[in-house]
Amino acid sequence: MFRARVAETPGGEAYRQFDRAADGWRVVDWAEAGRRVGRWRRALQAELLAPGARVAILARGSIEHVCMDQAALALGMVPVPLHAIDNPESIAYILADSGARMLLVETEARWIALAGLRKRFAELGKVLCLEKPEGGEAVWTEDWLAQADRAGAADPAQAGPTPDSLAAIVYTSGTTGRPKGVMLTHRNVVSNVEALLQIVEVRPDDQFLSFLPLSHTFERTVGYYTPIAAGACVAYARSVQELPQDLRKVRPTILVSVPRIYERVYSRLQESRLARLRWPLLDLLVGRRLRAQFGGRMRFAITGGAPMALAVAERFRDLGVEVLQGYGMTESSPVVAANRPGANDPASVGPPIPGVEVKIGANDELLVKGPNVMAGYLNRPEDTAKAIEDGWLHTGDQAEIRDGRIVIKGRIKDILVTSTGEKISPADLELALQADPLFAQAIVIGENRPFLAVLAVLEVHHWKKEATALGLDSYENNSLDAPAARQMALGRIRKALSSFPAYATPRAVWMTLEPWTIDNGLITPTLKLKRPAIEQRFAEQIRRLYGGHG
Repeated sequence: MFRARVAETPGGEAYRQFDRAADGWRVVDWAEAGRRVGRWRRALQAELLAPGARVAILARGSIEHVCMDQAALALGMVPVPLHAIDNPESIAYILADSGARMLLVETEARWIALAGLRKRFAELGKVLCLEKPEGGEAVWTEDWLAQADRAGAADPAQAGPTPDSLAAIVYTSGTTGRPKGVMLTHRNVVSNVEALLQIVEVRPDDQFLSFLPLSHTFERTVGYYTPIAAGACVAYARSVQELPQDLRKVRPTILVSVPRIYERVYSRLQESRLARLRWPLLDLLVGRRLRAQFGGRMRFAITGGAPMALAVAERFRDLGVEVLQGYGMTESSPVVAANRPGANDPASVGPPIPGVEVKIGANDELLVKGPNVMAGYLNRPEDTAKAIEDGWLHTGDQAEIRDGRIVIKGRIKDILVTSTGEKISPADLELALQADPLFAQAIVIGENRPFLAVLAVLEVHHWKKEATALGLDSYENNSLDAPAARQMALGRIRKALSSFPAYATPRAVWMTLEPWTIDNGLITPTLKLKRPAIEQRFAEQIRRLYGGHG
């Protein structure tokens, strides 16, 4: 697919990347992208790794990441994309489980953090570094490429991959245990790309801005492989912190994101008096400003990876930014269903994409069948057998189908059952809570307990404003435990959850200003909350919330 794109539109823009040394954006056309990938392919061929060998990539989205990925694929090798912000223990586990033979890292510091665990992944051979290392085992990629150039290595003569060859082993987040390696074939991925292009028009003059990690299958398929098929350009954002500036500079026409970016913008809108204006003043004063923040020429945005609150999607639509929500999972390459431009129903995740079948199984579980369903979990035949029965992938999500559209109701395993017998989906409550700008992170608990409670990480700026209004010193460690602070938080919780049944309204709250992060083990690299880890970490606080009986 990549070679066909290079041949068809060699002069078209392929990639943009910021050059910090030159302090400017550089544009690479498809012909140049083809030459760069060819250079990496020849250097990788010189390593004499057999087809099927695992090549791990620990780097942010970049042209260099693309080059290693495409070089490995062309030689029939298997990329293992790693989360650039994951912790060393998790990375070491994945390197060992996948049997990675080569590793590309972005910085020498990332390798140094891993080197102490070297015995755990003994099959690893060469370590390449995009940054020039000061010494040690890592090899600078420029030296590696130059050595192959000097050797005059020819383009590989060996056959490339077949449709059923592995195109990646992508590890799931592991919210409740060790991550599982999802084996995706070339057929899986290409079928997903072909289906997407049937429902969404992507043009050669479209501009993507990529800021999600390429270790996320959502970004990998929708934001990386689909633009190759369509001939569109991808610009790699400098960082999440610089995303607002990059949006205004790159001016994307299509944006691929998880809901969090839209939720943050929505929270700021909710605080503004402007948000209470009626159309057309709303469009004049807010809508145009909002669209300008996204570059001013976005045709549509695509969201996935997590559920998006209905209020957020509706507000963006009112302000002239159409956000298309879809549904999928790593095991389905990943897209199963998606809303279409001009036929967008934010209350659903849209109809199934072409070629994919869905049905509702026992316990209202959504089942999926199609060419996009994974080959299985690496080294886990029992887990594979549980996940795929008679060709149907068990998603673990409860859903219903209304007028051909899929409505996700929540995770089967995430249903809380209180001691009074009420059944509640905590994910729905957590989603609604995080639409309030005070709550940066929130988790709802209550399994086998008499009522629901909330553990919340507060956004510091908003807490300071609330503390001042309550006459509290926000810098005092115990200010969050003050009765006035708890009553304020519970009031905001009740307001955020006013559309839910009374039994689904939490009656207690514990708050902190310390974020739940990957480093402290409380969220996954894809930013999903690790419920068991959070409940274990704050067991004493939970016990006190329930009067010593938690």
